[in-house]
Amino acid sequence: MQDPYLTLDVARDATDAAIHQAYLEAIRRCPAEQDPERFQVIRTAYETIRTNKSRLEYALFNTGVPTPAEVLERLAKGGQPGRPGIELFRHLFRSGKR
Repeated sequence: MQDPYLTLDVARDATDAAIHQAYLEAIRRCPAEQDPERFQVIRTAYETIRTNKSRLEYALFNTGVPTPAEVLERLAKGGQPGRPGIELFRHLFRSGKR
């Protein structure tokens, strides 16, 4: 899968509104009728980073929504190199941010 931030041409710290606006502009430039494959790539990119939860999952695992078994396995290993592990989740739950 391509990097969804590059696909939508948004910064990694973009707001939900900025991501949504970039998505609308991308589908306006490439309607489904003209290029269905490209449209699907744009839609997948948007679905991958459209919410805070999905952006966190992408940042942690560099995939879409992982299965629960994948989450447990990766957390047991302390996350992936260069990505946060269980400590990030502990911090989020302690601070009340969800």
